[in-house]
Amino acid sequence: MPVRDRLSDFVKSGPRRVKDAEELMATPSMDNQRSDAPTRHLRGAMYLAGYGVECLLKAYLIEQEGSQSLTGAEAKINVRRASHNQEPIEKIARTAAGHDLFYLVGLTDLSTRPGYDPVLWSRLSQWRSTWRYKHDSPKREEAERFMRDVRAAMDWLQPKILRL
Repeated sequence: MPVRDRLSDFVKSGPRRVKDAEELMATPSMDNQRSDAPTRHLRGAMYLAGYGVECLLKAYLIEQEGSQSLTGAEAKINVRRASHNQEPIEKIARTAAGHDLFYLVGLTDLSTRPGYDPVLWSRLSQWRSTWRYKHDSPKREEAERFMRDVRAAMDWLQPKILRL
């Protein structure tokens, strides 16, 4: 079982990662005269912001399933799927599937909720946990657009998590 698997971990971590990302969007305090200063931390900001959305999606999923952990929510989903002769879901608590925002949204009822914006979530689903390996710097406009999408998703999703 993952060490950080509980609802409270995801509820607390999501907004914190987005705040970290927002700080990285600012001009760096170290070596701020270097030519890459305006874009140096943008990929890191986008990476962390995506993790923030992932955390809140996992919190929502846990709560939707009436569970206390992601592993527990996964087990409940699989019991329900087995009763309908459906294949089990991928192990979202322990594999890369747990980093796929589109997959996570698909495990929830969010697409049926008022205000769900499929275009917004489609753009956000471009996020990859593998961005941590990318060494390029995106254009500021790209990073700012992604951050606006993250904020919109967080603002819409947070009130739907009762235990926030």
